[in-house]
Amino acid sequence: MSLEKILEDYSKSNMYPFHMPGHKRMLDGPYKIDMTEVDGVDDLHDPEEVIAEEQERLARIYGADKSFILVGGSTVGNLAAIYSSCSENDLILIQRNSHKSVYNGAILRHLKVGYINSRADENGIYRAATLEEIKTAVEKHGTPKAILLTSPTYEGYHCKLEDISKYCHDKGIILIVDQAHGAHLGFNEAFKESAVGKADITIQSLHKTLPALTQTAVIHVDGDRVDSRKIAAALDIFETSSPSYVLMNSISHCMAILEQSEDMFRDYVDNLQDFYKISGQLKHLKLVVEDEETKDPGKLVIITKHTNISGVELARILRDKYEIETELSSFSYLLAMTSIMDSREGFERLKKALLEIDEGLENGNVDVPMVWIDSKKIMEPWEAKKGEGRQVNLSQASGLVCQDEICLYPPGAPIVVPGEVISAEAIKLICQAKESGIHVTGINNDCIYVVN
Repeated sequence: MSLEKILEDYSKSNMYPFHMPGHKRMLDGPYKIDMTEVDGVDDLHDPEEVIAEEQERLARIYGADKSFILVGGSTVGNLAAIYSSCSENDLILIQRNSHKSVYNGAILRHLKVGYINSRADENGIYRAATLEEIKTAVEKHGTPKAILLTSPTYEGYHCKLEDISKYCHDKGIILIVDQAHGAHLGFNEAFKESAVGKADITIQSLHKTLPALTQTAVIHVDGDRVDSRKIAAALDIFETSSPSYVLMNSISHCMAILEQSEDMFRDYVDNLQDFYKISGQLKHLKLVVEDEETKDPGKLVIITKHTNISGVELARILRDKYEIETELSSFSYLLAMTSIMDSREGFERLKKALLEIDEGLENGNVDVPMVWIDSKKIMEPWEAKKGEGRQVNLSQASGLVCQDEICLYPPGAPIVVPGEVISAEAIKLICQAKESGIHVTGINNDCIYVVN
């Protein structure tokens, strides 16, 4: 029996709750299934019954050796993966455009960090890390204990994981893939490059691309290079000791959908293929079209580079005039995320809106700053974080060593990492982002924390 069914039955029973949570299931909606670890509903941190069965079910669905349910998003998965795979002072290589949770994992574990420098295109969109870039990083920094890649990227670009996996394992390197945006990969031939079975650890956010509540995620383990017991121990550290049964119920329901999702994915692919036909009709905007091995077709990337509006302005027009909210907007592009739950009507609304907006645009050239800053690393990120630090105005920060992550958010990849020298180029990028209406984290009233 699934956790979803057990919680439904429990909510209809006559059992009176003299236990947590304090709402006592007396309110409607999700409160009815919001439980604590009472008899019959198992314990996420010591699963022996239904949650253990649900994790086995999850592994079967994805084809993993072992899977863990997460209720803290891919963030807790990244933290646990890094903590369980590496020991203090180990070297880890990560993509320079990794999510801030990856940096935080390295900081908490007191790791030496080397960077894999992926290239960004003229629109400031990072491409996936290549095997050649990984080899260059290994030659520069030495053989690491682990390599952590982001695949697909926020905009959907895939690493060639088969070749990368072989290279890592031939050299005895643990491969961790932050696949937060790839929980849907592998369920249809249009969605390539699932990391499961290739990486030693794969972290996926169900809520990003599948029908599941925010914060729901999974971590998959394959092979014998990583000790699953250590991952479970790390999750005990980083994940709440009061995991939400509402979220776990959502994961159970999502699994039920995935087990019967063939037709849904087929319809989803049909909708995407129909939508991409507008590419030839757009005069000013550009829809990024790549083959499925290179990019996830479910990530709709619309370029404004050669128009008279920015990506932020395009997102505002879609929001204010057409009541369409997109995922991310940047200097010269926006990202619209899709899933099997998108309707034909939703795709038609976006298609119609883009075609109408395109008709009113003019030729232009949007200025896009270089989003990757080749900052000089002075100390390890954890070393930079351990001191008190001091706050200075951004205009006076050039040449000082940063203590916090400074990120464009989304996607949450740091412009400047703790332990790096703050360059004039980084300050210029931060200022341009703020002026363009892009959210920047790590800045407070134009001030930044630096190492004393």
